[in-house]
Amino acid sequence: MSIELPEQESTILKYLDITHYIDTNAPEAQEKREAKYKIGEACKEVRDIISDDEAFNDWIWTNIISECSATEIEEVTTNTLVAWSKLPEFGTLVQCEIVGFTHISKLLQNKNADMKALVLETIANNDPETAKELIKAILKPTIDYTPIVEDKEKLATTVESVNKLSKEALVALVKAMHQEMIK
Repeated sequence: MSIELPEQESTILKYLDITHYIDTNAPEAQEKREAKYKIGEACKEVRDIISDDEAFNDWIWTNIISECSATEIEEVTTNTLVAWSKLPEFGTLVQCEIVGFTHISKLLQNKNADMKALVLETIANNDPETAKELIKAILKPTIDYTPIVEDKEKLATTVESVNKLSKEALVALVKAMHQEMIK
């Protein structure tokens, strides 16, 4: 069963041409963010009409991804379009830009409802630059390796996987190890 949604399809393809434009006259970053948001709005409209996951993915593959292969648009994935559809669900383009597009899906998870409320309150009560700095602190939890360092077996396992840790996690681990050593 193929659902025809020509307006949304046209919008998505039009703005994909902006987000994936790779030439000397490429759009500015701001234009690309606006295009991603507009794609997100169109995808959200489609998602509101097609609530079944499988049917939605089929629509994306049939009407968007297959069309991209006939153009110079780099391949776009269903995951990308789903992520962009979350942007208008979170808030306005300006709110999404302050938070950073990559954090939106995390903030929309039910378990992070309090964090989302705090982020939106921070945006409402501060100028954009101050809000960005405050939000970084909200989104970046402190990593506490103290319990791992105190247990030699857990520490050995963690150290074995040290190449998989982020820079921040590695710094937190070293600090915890240092604190254990100076006790």
